[in-house]
Amino acid sequence: MSVVLPCYNAGPALGRCLTALRRQDLGGAHRLEVVVVDDGSTDGTASLVEAFDPGLRLVYVHLPRTATSGRSAARNTGIRHATGDLIVMIDPDHVFPSDFLARHVRRHEQRTDLVVAGPRHRLAGAVFDVTHDRSFEALPPPRDVRVIVLARLGLPFGDLATCWYYTFSCNLSVRREHLLATGGFDEGFTGWGLEDSELGYRLHRHGLAFAFEPAAVLYTWERGGMTARRYTDWRRNLDHFTAVHPGADVAQIRVLDDTFNPDVTVEDGIGRYVRFEHAVRALTAPAPRPRPGTASG
Repeated sequence: MSVVLPCYNAGPALGRCLTALRRQDLGGAHRLEVVVVDDGSTDGTASLVEAFDPGLRLVYVHLPRTATSGRSAARNTGIRHATGDLIVMIDPDHVFPSDFLARHVRRHEQRTDLVVAGPRHRLAGAVFDVTHDRSFEALPPPRDVRVIVLARLGLPFGDLATCWYYTFSCNLSVRREHLLATGGFDEGFTGWGLEDSELGYRLHRHGLAFAFEPAAVLYTWERGGMTARRYTDWRRNLDHFTAVHPGADVAQIRVLDDTFNPDVTVEDGIGRYVRFEHAVRALTAPAPRPRPGTASG
């Protein structure tokens, strides 16, 4: 398996993430490589990777910083350089227990056509020791939006009509052959938001099944909430998404607009996701069969 890890001036966070990756227990049947895609960093990322203690197969790729730099292009570069059958996507400010990757692997061992997502929990600036699983065991259950939405709807993840939307690349795995077959990330997405959901949409249309693995949890230090700049990026990327996929199902993402608008207070943000699901479900439900003895039109 290959972990694709794009980074831009990630600093000490990258070292903690690599330490967590070095501790992964996959068993003898699986080989792990980590593809670090340095997206034009200026903080000595190359030296950090070069000096990292052996024990982890590291592939380092440097990309010059340009006007078109971003997560889509960086992840595509990582996917092209990866040699593993299974690609796992995370971010450099993530840490996780030693069975994190094994949780993804076990799902993919069940079938070869899966997209597997896992939850992310914010540590909110806590001092944390990534070298002991005891630290993770002391943490509360993750408050990931998908966990809350699934509880509210009472449905398995793969049964959601909107499952493709929740394929957040902060914690996602899919076989490399499927990523290549669907063209990887759309590099027309720039800035923050929706490039991973659009990939999920194409993987869904490609016929893949979707699963949520709650035990494949990772943790991130709090990076702040939605900002005006992020919201501007999200709106621009939504326009790109709906232009590339003009169907009514994608257009329903606009139901979530106020949830991302930092100038609007939404009392029930999860309710917006529930409305989104019901709207797409109504659009994609099969037409009812005509009753016997009636005209079919």
